[in-house]
Amino acid sequence: MFHDTNSPPGVGSDFLVKVLRASRAWCLVIACFVFCVAQLCALSIENPHLLGFVSGLSGLGYGFLFGVFPSIVAESFGIHGLSQNWGFMTLSPVISGNIFNLFYGVVFDSHSIVGPDGERSCPDGLDCYRNAYFVTLAACGVGIVVTLSTIRHQYLQRLREEGKGAAED
Repeated sequence: MFHDTNSPPGVGSDFLVKVLRASRAWCLVIACFVFCVAQLCALSIENPHLLGFVSGLSGLGYGFLFGVFPSIVAESFGIHGLSQNWGFMTLSPVISGNIFNLFYGVVFDSHSIVGPDGERSCPDGLDCYRNAYFVTLAACGVGIVVTLSTIRHQYLQRLREEGKGAAED
């Protein structure tokens, strides 16, 4: 039923689909929650030595995301178009990452002081970035809502298909 070489998200998604008959997208909900926790940590950690928690949780979220997304793409669009569709899917973090980085810079610049040599510094500590983390936390919330609505849509579609199959028998 499971392959030994699968990543934990892959094994988890196989378990969800084959044993629990649930949507593979539940792994995306887990990834979204991990990203939310990372953003909450970023909003509260003031000691720079503890920022590894933010990085580690972000890496874990991306691991879940990229560990299960190929299966979701293949399941949704078919195996024959996987390479093209997966290529487009992997472009989305490039676009959103650049947008969030630009916003992060705008937030930092709005709190920073320009020195006589042109160098920027921000004496506000965590407030230098706080608004950027609120925006990324909101984006994580949007991701959870979109994923849950997709799961609901898949569930209702499966019920309709099972109902048609029962009616045909």
